[in-house]
Amino acid sequence: MLEKIKSTIFLKGAIDFHQGLNVVLGDNKGSNSIGKSTLLMIVDFVFGGNTYISHNSDVVANLGHHEFGFTFNFNNTKYHFVRDTKNPNAVYKSNNSYEKLEELKVMDFTKILKSLYELESDQLTFRAAVSTYSRVWGKENNNVKRPLHSFAQENFGQTVTKLIKLFNKYDAIELQDRELKKLEDQKQVLNKAGTYKLIPKINKTKFKKNIKEIESLTEDIERLGKSAYIPSCDISEIISDEMISLRKMKKRLIDEREYYISRLNRTTKTIKNSAGAGFEDLFEFFPNVNVEKLQNIESFHQGISSILSDELENAKKELASKIDELEQKINNVIEKQAQLLNPDEELTVFIDSLIELSTRLKSLQLENQYYKKLSEIKEDIDTKKGELQELKKKIIEEINKAINTKLKSINDLIHEDKRTSPQLNLTYNKYDYEIVDNTGTGKAYTNLLIFDLAILTLSKLPFIIHDSFLFKNIEKEAVEQIINFYNKLSKQVFIAIDIIDMYNKETQRILNKKKVIQLSKDKLLTIKDWRDSNKEQTE
Repeated sequence: MLEKIKSTIFLKGAIDFHQGLNVVLGDNKGSNSIGKSTLLMIVDFVFGGNTYISHNSDVVANLGHHEFGFTFNFNNTKYHFVRDTKNPNAVYKSNNSYEKLEELKVMDFTKILKSLYELESDQLTFRAAVSTYSRVWGKENNNVKRPLHSFAQENFGQTVTKLIKLFNKYDAIELQDRELKKLEDQKQVLNKAGTYKLIPKINKTKFKKNIKEIESLTEDIERLGKSAYIPSCDISEIISDEMISLRKMKKRLIDEREYYISRLNRTTKTIKNSAGAGFEDLFEFFPNVNVEKLQNIESFHQGISSILSDELENAKKELASKIDELEQKINNVIEKQAQLLNPDEELTVFIDSLIELSTRLKSLQLENQYYKKLSEIKEDIDTKKGELQELKKKIIEEINKAINTKLKSINDLIHEDKRTSPQLNLTYNKYDYEIVDNTGTGKAYTNLLIFDLAILTLSKLPFIIHDSFLFKNIEKEAVEQIINFYNKLSKQVFIAIDIIDMYNKETQRILNKKKVIQLSKDKLLTIKDWRDSNKEQTE
């Protein structure tokens, strides 16, 4: 707990604090600008807040830069620190004389406080836990309809998340959230890898088609595999298709070759016949033949033959060349057939076929494997989102129910006539603080204080700060009950209040007993009064 704040700007020098209620007491005239709110802002400052620097710049302007030495006490161990206005980003560990020993960043200092106050949630910072409930004039957290907001523009979702963390319920959500993020990262990686062709990316139609082809390829490979282990199996069956093709090719080539041979024979005969004709034998069968006329005809034919002889010789050469070409092709086919029928070559063909089928199978399996992996990740994401939503819903309902139960309980204590309790309607992303049947200013501020008290008693929130302006519009009976409620708490409650003679004796007794300082227009917080530039007060 905060035990002491000491500063040279304090008229009192040092202010001691205690467990439970700590009262900054104003006078019964309700004097303003005497230091009530300033002291509460300084309390916020020593707890790591920064609003004192921006809102209370008049203090520095009139008193110059100054420092605060302050002490916390946890389990009878004292922790001394110093923080100043000149370098507000640092807090110094110190000895009990407030001599600076070690500089810390404010963030590291508040981590120490978080540890000392045993705020359990790893996801919650100390300032995020306490800032909302440090309601001092000059801060922007006094909207009676938005009690979870530290400042007006704060995101609703963030305010609810802070509340969940304060109730130490966020770690389970964070764990689920991390798992969901991991799955979404995996999905993104696979999608990008597919986009950049690093892995095969297929759709559902191709996936189904692949399944059928994989089945067929698997059967073929199994059949080949069995062939490899069964000697009686005729491996040539595997290559039968190629053999059939070769046979057909061979037959076609032979037929073609025979055609050209026939043409060659006819051409050769023509050339031979054109060399000359003898008519002597004709006299044996036709004694009266006109040999002279026949010789004239033959002479004509020989004239023509002499003209065509070169063409016939060229044709003969081309036919012979074509026949040689076909012979070579036929021999190649015969050689290929021989290779296929050779046992070693059969094995080569067998292995090549097996490799080809296996490669294709592996490719299809890889495509489907990535498709299934991506599909499984998408299903896991949907499942995880559903689980996360259920978890959030359950946690929100538990917290909402606990708060509303406590709100009603405190409300009934403060309002003996059992007025309608305020109602918190909480979702994961938004909240509404409903004021039922009474929209008056006094009831609204009462409900704000009731809300803080509910959070303080239900959660690990270490303290609350309530400035005097919050009490101004609340009816005195309600303030008396609130003071009585404060007084029963063991956690520290820092309040500023004045004009206490309007309250009953018991309330006055409590306030006087729990006051840490009493201020008035003649007894200010600081050593200097700058309300009137002609008036200066010193120790």
